[in-house]
Amino acid sequence: MEILVPIVAIVFVFLIPLLSIWTEYRRDRALIEKGLYQPDQPSARPGWVLLLVGAILTGVGIAGIITAFVFEVGRIAGIPGLISLFVGTALIAVYYVAGRMRTDNG
Repeated sequence: MEILVPIVAIVFVFLIPLLSIWTEYRRDRALIEKGLYQPDQPSARPGWVLLLVGAILTGVGIAGIITAFVFEVGRIAGIPGLISLFVGTALIAVYYVAGRMRTDNG
């Protein structure tokens, strides 16, 4: 019985995404056969997800740095927070620079 739980968990972890991909494929094939398929158009600006992930990583990085210094666990403990801060800041910068380049060129 105790072996059944991991097996069921593994099956569902792989089965649900595969089922989703398969149904999406079937839907696209049906649209292609009817002549109604229109591929997704690329957006003019990077998605708001880029900004959201950048803001979250920046917040986590700031929290990690503050936590490392408040609890005085050493400088080495602040490095993951620092990395997260820089990656988050870079994502936010990419969001704004790509948006500005798009408005200047187009």
